[in-house]
Amino acid sequence: MFLNRNNFFKVVIICLISFSFFLGYFLRENSAGGGKEFYELSWPIIQSFKEDFLFTIKNYGSFRDYTIPFSHFLNAYINPFSNDINNFQLSTTIISFFIFLTFAIVFKKIFQHIHSTDILLISSTILLLPCFRTSAFWGKNENYGWFFLILALYFFTEIKKEISKNPESNKITNVILFCFTSACALYARQALIFLPISYLVYLFLNNVNKKIIITSIISLFLFAIPGFLLMWTWGDVYPSLPEGEAPHGGFIGGWIKPIHIFKNFPILLSFFGFYLLPILIAEFLSIGLKDFFKKYSKSFFIAFAIFIILWQINILNYLSSYTVAGGAILKLSYLIQKENFLLLLIFSSIGFSILVQFFKEDTKNNLPILLPMIIIYGFPRLLYQEYVEPLILIIFFLTINTNIKEIYFRNISTSNFILIGYFGIYLIGSIYFKHFAFPSYDEWIIFLNK
Repeated sequence: MFLNRNNFFKVVIICLISFSFFLGYFLRENSAGGGKEFYELSWPIIQSFKEDFLFTIKNYGSFRDYTIPFSHFLNAYINPFSNDINNFQLSTTIISFFIFLTFAIVFKKIFQHIHSTDILLISSTILLLPCFRTSAFWGKNENYGWFFLILALYFFTEIKKEISKNPESNKITNVILFCFTSACALYARQALIFLPISYLVYLFLNNVNKKIIITSIISLFLFAIPGFLLMWTWGDVYPSLPEGEAPHGGFIGGWIKPIHIFKNFPILLSFFGFYLLPILIAEFLSIGLKDFFKKYSKSFFIAFAIFIILWQINILNYLSSYTVAGGAILKLSYLIQKENFLLLLIFSSIGFSILVQFFKEDTKNNLPILLPMIIIYGFPRLLYQEYVEPLILIIFFLTINTNIKEIYFRNISTSNFILIGYFGIYLIGSIYFKHFAFPSYDEWIIFLNK
């Protein structure tokens, strides 16, 4: 009776989250900001594709999108609702809801011992994330990348099961399907180029059958051909810009430089700390203060001490002057005290201690996945939180080998309550921030006295 009641409560929560998702669409929620860019970027490109494919490709830079137009292409030629804005935005909302279901299905295939209700509850977390919701409600193209990423990670998991054996035909099919879906993910979101890189690094670090390696390299090359043709058409890795304009924007543009990795490192670590904090809280409640402190304290305090020293010698002062990007924790730091970023350094230290634990527990699996991701996401001049939402959660649950996940599953009802409650608060805070406290960028600038 208790179990039935418990499962019923979980189903109610899943239904409420799903209801809030569609309610957000009908109320025109824009909790991550930037949703209205759809009218300036995505919609004109989709309509241009419908009118003239070659003209749109050759003159793509004039639209100022600066990314590979894979998602716009899919919407123009496959989405039957791309003739009307309202119908189109509703269709992308429904598609994004199915991405949540896809996440749950893949999750269940990987962790068959976990009850389906708990899987759905964990997966529904992405429906609470402001960036995922904004992209869905406003017809933006980001969520297509997450769909193909989830599929690619499923095939990656299947490949890893018998990676050192002589692969059967179905295993080779999984290799080809991984290469295809990872290529689609890359075309949808160019920063996801880390995925095929991580895959190849994983193959070379582990005892992999040569047939898998050769098939992977050939398949990745073949699926990269459309990208090469696009760059050949543009004459560069990004589209030609209107005369007199400097390249900017996106992950394929003028502001992508390796030197930015050092500047973005504290912010990227804070993202890991932010998204994995509820999982850390669940672990703390499960193993107790003594074991938790022993596990994380050394790496946390080392990282925090280094950040404080760098702050005191003015190397991190740039963190006090962001008006855009930087993430929710940096904005919360400014709300507590203008130009202060101590809270971000705390979350960065949390993120560092979590990553150290990942690398210690399974270096050959976790390092190839996370290191290319950290490097690639450090390239842009400004690092927005939308770049990693819901990436970090998807990567954690579907690919990272860690005892932390097992501890989470050990008392999954409490863990899920913490996870849903945490991201529910995050969503409410984001809605308040964007719709009530600072509904325009100018009001945020006035608050910062910039």
